[in-house]
Amino acid sequence: MADNNTPTLDPDLIGAIFKHIWARKAHERERNGIQNTDALDSEVGAGTSKKNRPTSTNADSLKLSSELLRIFITEAVQRAATIAEAEGGTEIEVTHVERILPQLLLDF
Repeated sequence: MADNNTPTLDPDLIGAIFKHIWARKAHERERNGIQNTDALDSEVGAGTSKKNRPTSTNADSLKLSSELLRIFITEAVQRAATIAEAEGGTEIEVTHVERILPQLLLDF
């Protein structure tokens, strides 16, 4: 993965972001009155519905997610810089990112 000179994203920060999004989605579902009717709910033992269980992450999955996000961001910056350089610019602008984004998302 990353060596000592490679900047990394803090897995704790990524975990906090994931938890925030999960909590917000759960709140939206409660507010909208949407019930989760997945078949998986019926396979879980009594009293442990998804609504009552806390969402957690594995430490290894957080490290992997952090590394994937780091690579994604690095690739986006490199591609946008190439576009900016081709146009004779010295700074990456929003339009450069907008131009590379469709292909970047398809590649990942």
